[in-house]
Amino acid sequence: MTKDPKVGIVDHNYANIHSVKKALDFLGCKSLIIHDPKELEFLDGIVLPGVGAFDSAMKRLNEVGFTEKIKEIAKRGIPIIGVCMGMQLLFKKSQEGSLEGLGLIDGEVTKIDVGLEKLKIPHIGWNKTHKNRKSVLMENVNDREYFYYVHGFKCEPTDKSIISSHTVYGEEICSSIETENIFATQFHPEKSGIKGLEIYKNFINGL
Repeated sequence: MTKDPKVGIVDHNYANIHSVKKALDFLGCKSLIIHDPKELEFLDGIVLPGVGAFDSAMKRLNEVGFTEKIKEIAKRGIPIIGVCMGMQLLFKKSQEGSLEGLGLIDGEVTKIDVGLEKLKIPHIGWNKTHKNRKSVLMENVNDREYFYYVHGFKCEPTDKSIISSHTVYGEEICSSIETENIFATQFHPEKSGIKGLEIYKNFINGL
């Protein structure tokens, strides 16, 4: 672990950045809200949060210059964690919009299929999260722990082995992924109490 790692929270106007910063501050992590892509150069880790619509967020990332900079940083091996829609932005494309995503993860984002269960969309609230395998983010987190979700679309990576946990809402839904320096959660760690903080703590400890 880097001594006193510095973590940047990307501000693209479609994220609950202050909740994330509050969580990182609580853990004693040196965190900064990043408005300028150039600031990404001096960080040990990056949080890409997000709420709202896929295209709106990607349009903002493209306009400000975050898109290419995040890709560049990722190639250098700097750890990145996407949260909720931030996770979805890491993929190549989404059925929610027409713009290309960051493409750091091969796969796509599709609408949740509740089938005949007639469950409400978006999926909102606490849900049981099943661990698929040993993972960095889920260290010291019990299998079937409850985390807080707010989403109407789900991530489908081409390589299923990168899925580290899943939840069930009408169908099995990927709830976290880990591949090299790319991490992501569909649930909101910052809204998930002590166990949610554990997710961020594990990410920070790996920097």
